[in-house]
Amino acid sequence: MSPASPLEIFTVSQLNRQARQLLESRFTPVWVEGELSNFKHHTSGHMYFVLKDDRAEIAAVMFASHNVSLTFTPANGQKVLARGNLTLYEARGQYQLAVQNFYPAGTGELWLAFEALKGKLHAEGLFDPVRKQSLPAFPRRIGVVTSPTGAAVRDIIQVINRRAPHVTLVVRPTLVQGERAAEDIATALEEFAACDRVDLVILARGGGSLEDLWPFNEEVVARAVAGCPLPTLSAVGHETDITICDLIADLRAPTPSAAAELAVEDRQGYLQLLDERATTMEQLLRRRLHDTRLQLAQLQQRYAFRRPLILIEYRREQIQQLTGSLRISMTHLVERKTQTLEVAAAGLHALNPRSVLERGYTITTDDQTGQIVTHRSQLELHQALTLQFNDGEAGVEVTRLEES
Repeated sequence: MSPASPLEIFTVSQLNRQARQLLESRFTPVWVEGELSNFKHHTSGHMYFVLKDDRAEIAAVMFASHNVSLTFTPANGQKVLARGNLTLYEARGQYQLAVQNFYPAGTGELWLAFEALKGKLHAEGLFDPVRKQSLPAFPRRIGVVTSPTGAAVRDIIQVINRRAPHVTLVVRPTLVQGERAAEDIATALEEFAACDRVDLVILARGGGSLEDLWPFNEEVVARAVAGCPLPTLSAVGHETDITICDLIADLRAPTPSAAAELAVEDRQGYLQLLDERATTMEQLLRRRLHDTRLQLAQLQQRYAFRRPLILIEYRREQIQQLTGSLRISMTHLVERKTQTLEVAAAGLHALNPRSVLERGYTITTDDQTGQIVTHRSQLELHQALTLQFNDGEAGVEVTRLEES
């Protein structure tokens, strides 16, 4: 009988860990529709709740880092569409859904389409802040893509007239709802981009349901906004509404009124600032002028300004005295140098060999070597010598040698 195969024994922790790893690897992020139950918003910011239908339920958690972007307030009994990762809480052996985002039910298909397009455009880098342009500081003409009869255009006109009445608004009447709205919005952007009539473009629409705002989530509008060479400012819906247009535009405003405020600076504020700067400059100039006048008055009190001719005459006398002193000093210096030169010349004359010859001496040189003879030992009988006198030379021959 063969021995029994060894059993693989797990600890509870090991089993739960492997179960968690299996769940997380098997289920990629999933969408789950259900009813909220036992909802608790913890002081830590995390949300704990149960998703259920008429047959089953699953525990769920949404951490604070994800729920800060919710656009509605969850409540028990509310049907929602949740997206998250299936995992297992090892400490209790309970599997749960780690929710990343969720939305009210009934808009599920639209939200799925929204998330799909959002992911696609994000992967292309169209949401990257690096590609976004800055709005011009002082626009002269602003293009507005919106409905000509909605509250959005009235709010924009009111704010612009109040803050910067010198700015010209160019309104391009556009459909902002319905099947043909997306194409109309894209065409309006292309028309503004094809001319140099405006400095920036505002895309505006009032609040509404997800279906009402859907044209601003269409890919054709997203591409038009991304390709627009003019700075774009998106103001679609209310502050809690987020569209693809908001994410791609160079700047998003929570409302059309806020978009108008972001587009132009307050004229009255600038005029007040200019008045304050002008007052400050006037005060500085007055202070500078006062200080300069004070310095001029002090200079006028100086002797050189009160009696300039006397000062010039005094300086002329000083120059004459210095000139005389310089002349005397130069004369004495020349005399001293002349005396020194005469003494040096006398010394050189005394050392001159010809001066010795003038006193009756001669210089004897060997005719063969040309060397000067200074000792008797350098002489031999019949040696030819030359005697140099002051007025000439004479050749001699040694005929006698004697010691001193």
